[in-house]
Amino acid sequence: MTTGSTQVTELRVHGVRWYLLSVVSLHCCLQNAVWAAFPPIAQSAKLVYDWTDSDINMSLIYGNIGTIVLLLPMIWIVFAKGMRTALLLSTFLTAIGTALKALPVGNNLNSWLIPIGLFLNGCGGAVTSVGATVLSETWFPPSQRATATVFYLVSAAVGGALVFIVGPAVVPEPIALCDNITWSKKSNCSEQNKSYINSHEVQEGLKVLNITECSLAVLLLISVIFHFPNKPLHPPSVTANTQRLGLREGARTAVREWRFWHLALCCAISTSVYASWLTTAEVVLHPFGISQVGTGYLSSYPKRIYAHISPVFPLKKEAGWMSFSGAIGGTLFGMVLSRLSDIFHRKMKVIMMAMFSIATVFYLLFILMLIGVVPNEHWLFYFAYIAACVMTSGAQPLYYEIACENLFPVSEAVISGFLAFLLNVGSSLFLLVTLIPGIGTMWPNWAVFVTSLLSVVVLYLFKEEYRRLDIDLPVSQSEDSDPEHNRF
Repeated sequence: MTTGSTQVTELRVHGVRWYLLSVVSLHCCLQNAVWAAFPPIAQSAKLVYDWTDSDINMSLIYGNIGTIVLLLPMIWIVFAKGMRTALLLSTFLTAIGTALKALPVGNNLNSWLIPIGLFLNGCGGAVTSVGATVLSETWFPPSQRATATVFYLVSAAVGGALVFIVGPAVVPEPIALCDNITWSKKSNCSEQNKSYINSHEVQEGLKVLNITECSLAVLLLISVIFHFPNKPLHPPSVTANTQRLGLREGARTAVREWRFWHLALCCAISTSVYASWLTTAEVVLHPFGISQVGTGYLSSYPKRIYAHISPVFPLKKEAGWMSFSGAIGGTLFGMVLSRLSDIFHRKMKVIMMAMFSIATVFYLLFILMLIGVVPNEHWLFYFAYIAACVMTSGAQPLYYEIACENLFPVSEAVISGFLAFLLNVGSSLFLLVTLIPGIGTMWPNWAVFVTSLLSVVVLYLFKEEYRRLDIDLPVSQSEDSDPEHNRF
């Protein structure tokens, strides 16, 4: 039905929506975990596959390229065929991609199969950004819409966080010996004299990790085949049943609308820089004495094997635990923010500005401790890093919801797809910059600070509208008093 239709349509929410949200969120979590699997175990991957730091960063770019390639076709698939077809294709591509990674072949073939697998997995991630707002609009009432969107999107952060813990727990860091003495990066040792006493354990750990990823991907594919309808029999809201602009007309409307570019460029720049910075934390923080090792009871290797001791931080710490804590904290905090957005209608911009402002302060504090301007108290260092991640991870998914509100009746698939396209382009450019010889590892920290500050400024200048809520809110208020409508 259209907005001006006189036909009365029964509005109803369906309990199956939580199953559907769980399936797509688990796929999003796994897909992002596969994409980000190698940076947290960078030293192990370099040993087994004979890679360099550039190869580690390229492993992320392969996935970004896959997402970019399939994003525009995925917009059409979601728009014309529905979420079932889109998710069937995505879970199938993720299963094939992880299977290629898990094949027990030699390093020569791995050098070809792993990039292809990461590319296909990246293609499978296209549905994540395109489908998040579509699923929430199609299946969830206005009082749960932002919550569903954020839950879907932050599941990617959960996957990215888990790899920082699961990866190093399953795949041990190589123990290097130089002339039978534990090697330190402060020591000079030629490759001819260097040996690794646990290379077999590293290879076995990578094999277990790859096979586990493949098994989970196949289970998710079976779940989608089993049950995943395109839409419910009865819509959950008026706008869920409102005709959107056609694909071409909606795309033209979006790209010609300054409000879209106002949000899109800010979202793409800040989100891509933050995601790449967080994912490459092991590489970025390694010069400061923070590395892959240090999972404590999860590691079977003693602390005496730690590499060089940083002059900035006298104790070796684990980058994975920092990123894990920040991402998981951001996930939980994002759920809180989404519920606040659903409860306090039309306050999304204020909530986002507050969170990005706090994050900017913590980023600056973190940088000042890295460069030695502020005393390097360990508790404050970790608190600043984790707090910045929590605020940023929690606020960023709301970009998708506020963009959909301001561009309605443009399809959510079009808006989310365009945002994701720009985000992946930005992330790829960021990672390509890291490949420049001699560029160092400090600039990503400044980049994430500047882009967080940019988000505050852009949101302050943006005059928001809530076009969907203006239609749905009176209906949702009346529904709140209807016990039948609020049932599962």
